[in-house]
Amino acid sequence: MKNANKKTTVAAVAAWLDRELKVGEFDDVSNNGVQISGDGRKVTTVAFAVDASAKSVRAAAASGAQMLVVHHGISWGGGIRRISGGVYNVIKAAMDSGLAVYASHLPLDANEKYGNNFNLARYLGLKKLRRAFSYHGNVIGVIGENAQGVKVGVCSGGAGSFAEEAKELGCELYVTGEADWGEQIAAENAGAKMILAGHYETETFGVKALMPAVQKRFGVKTIFIDS
Repeated sequence: MKNANKKTTVAAVAAWLDRELKVGEFDDVSNNGVQISGDGRKVTTVAFAVDASAKSVRAAAASGAQMLVVHHGISWGGGIRRISGGVYNVIKAAMDSGLAVYASHLPLDANEKYGNNFNLARYLGLKKLRRAFSYHGNVIGVIGENAQGVKVGVCSGGAGSFAEEAKELGCELYVTGEADWGEQIAAENAGAKMILAGHYETETFGVKALMPAVQKRFGVKTIFIDS
């Protein structure tokens, strides 16, 4: 626990996450990084969840966390234009508890050590992993081989559009979270075999991989919130 005896701040954890996930290298639809700054308390507990929902924010606060790290934040594209409805509920829950919220979208999909796709591929027992599947100029997915030498493509979340590309790259199987109906028909027409393992389920791998690393680096308690 490298920094166990030092005051851990949101800024320190965020800076480390930015470096480890190489956030600055990605052109993303998500405004990655600290999206809600919190009240500046010392960080002793960091919660992790897939989504920054009102439910996960409240659960993180109830757990005693001062910071919540998520894959899907609340600020996208041009940012938050109106604080109303669901966005209001999330922000109010965070501000009522002084909770900071940090989001990492594509960087957490793509990272070789902590990312959703590399860790999902490892969970599936795939070897000889290499990067594949470009989204907005960011290569975020993985191709690997199982024990029988079958080539499998992996890209978490809603990445059904890559099924045809996986087929063209020689994959006998493509694993993603979900696909819309048009993407499913396109995959079928191309003869691509696709498994839809759940958007949420395939994107738990990244935040869970970060937990022990943050705990070791900062000497804080970490907790997973099933959002």
